[in-house]
Amino acid sequence: MKAGWDKNKGLDRKLVAWKNWEDPSSSEFSSDMVLTPNPESFIWKGSTKLYRTGPWTGRRSSGVVGLTDNPLYDYDFVNNKDEVYYMFTLKNSSVVSIIVLNQTNSVRQRLIWISESKTWNVYQTLPQDSCDKYNACGGNGLCVLNQSPMCQCLDGFKPKSPQKWNAMDWRQGCVRNGNWSCGIKNRDGFKRIVGMKLPDTTYSWIDEKMTLENCKDKCLKNCSCSAYSSLDSTGTGSGCSIWFGDLVDLRVSQSGQDLYVRIDSSDIGKYFDNFFY
Repeated sequence: MKAGWDKNKGLDRKLVAWKNWEDPSSSEFSSDMVLTPNPESFIWKGSTKLYRTGPWTGRRSSGVVGLTDNPLYDYDFVNNKDEVYYMFTLKNSSVVSIIVLNQTNSVRQRLIWISESKTWNVYQTLPQDSCDKYNACGGNGLCVLNQSPMCQCLDGFKPKSPQKWNAMDWRQGCVRNGNWSCGIKNRDGFKRIVGMKLPDTTYSWIDEKMTLENCKDKCLKNCSCSAYSSLDSTGTGSGCSIWFGDLVDLRVSQSGQDLYVRIDSSDIGKYFDNFFY
């Protein structure tokens, strides 16, 4: 079954959880594809975002580990002028598997039926960990699992509220530390973060044919541009994604890709390599 949008019909195929295990009427807990410039899937409680997959990078969603190259199913993502959707196809027709929204603990799960024990076993759960919580570290904050504390500001940024940040309340995120000035030659540039779940694409722009070098140049010409990346990471990479304003819902991810963050050349840190003017 396709999950996503038929653009011509305005049809949104999405998952909506029951109110509880006995009441099949719709709850406020749902999962759907959002038509941002680079569409991605979200899990919601009402209008509050709980989780985001990350945009499709040509091979996988940048924030989901194990979505592709797994023994259970094939995953297809389609985005064209008529529709945008994802679809799972089981590799073994004898396997019984379903996707459910579990309203008890606010997760989306893939279950497999075990006939011997007549039980459903959990195969995959989203969100997967603490860094999967939507925007866990606030704007311009980076979540690194198994690091203590798990949140840190991107290089060139500082906590918006140091007092709350030190108390591990990261919701306000980070702001620029004051060094950066837009357009100053040999100072205004980018640093690369490797293996990133790409930011929320709500405030972004894409071009499927633009080279990465031209993508960088386009970002440099707009003082609101905060970062850029390849749109498609297959091969040597192609296309352009650029982000404006705060970079939201950042984490290090095994399925991530390179993100080029705009900062001053004087700002150097351990998660970065290579400065690009």
